[in-house]
Amino acid sequence: MFAEEWPLMMFTLISQLAIGSFFMLVLVRVSLAKQDAAVAAKLTNPGFKAVGAIMILALLLSVFHLGTPLGAYRSILNLRFSWLSREIVTAGGFLLFWFLSYRAYQKEKASNALAWFTSLMGLFVVLSMANIYSHSIRPAWTNVNTYLAFFGATFALGGLGASAFIIYGAKGAELTSTVIAQLKKVSLIAGVAVILPLLYLPIYISALASGDVAARLSAQLLTGDYKLLLTLRGLISLAGAGLVCCAIWRIGKNTPQRWVYLAFALVMIGEFLGRFVFYGSAVSIMIGLN
Repeated sequence: MFAEEWPLMMFTLISQLAIGSFFMLVLVRVSLAKQDAAVAAKLTNPGFKAVGAIMILALLLSVFHLGTPLGAYRSILNLRFSWLSREIVTAGGFLLFWFLSYRAYQKEKASNALAWFTSLMGLFVVLSMANIYSHSIRPAWTNVNTYLAFFGATFALGGLGASAFIIYGAKGAELTSTVIAQLKKVSLIAGVAVILPLLYLPIYISALASGDVAARLSAQLLTGDYKLLLTLRGLISLAGAGLVCCAIWRIGKNTPQRWVYLAFALVMIGEFLGRFVFYGSAVSIMIGLN
């Protein structure tokens, strides 16, 4: 993988963490607010605040990927036809509406509709990302695996990220049964998001192996050079998902904070390895034709 792709790779991961966390935090806040608005605010405000910083970092990384960062504005000029332009515009829009949602929540104004709109815009950012890659000249990316990888990371990292932010917001206080129920919901979504891409992996490799030259080269990389990384990715991600589910579902109100933080770290490492392989194993059809 070329060095200039590192900022782009981290942009996709970090922005998906921000978007997924925001979506999950909105889901939890709306549910908890029906019981106790003050508790809902206390548990979710730290996470909402962090989402903005995470998204700003992601956007800075995306700018560093450009050969001429000062010319970034040109990337939005083809909004009608380009998924790249749509990604840039909606990513900036997500950050703007995150700020409006956060300020509205801080002022305790009714802002659920705005927050849901922001969440949908974030999911459209992820869709735009996936469409950029699925319309490329690399057969390894023109597959449903791209959508599973990107949306899987969004909900896996978002679920674990939101759980960590909520545990942090609790500041060691005993969690109520209502909060635990919401954490169970979020951890279940995250677990499914971790498992689905892993289940699809054999089907994905098999499809590549029966494709054109470039696709077969990608399959060989996945079953050869990157086999160990893929195995580690699966084991680490499953360990993280299993740890958070064990902490929340079995221990409940006495959930140790460090377990949730460790689970998030493990899933983040797993997704990083998966994204590294995603970039490293993609062979261009121009190489396949040589």
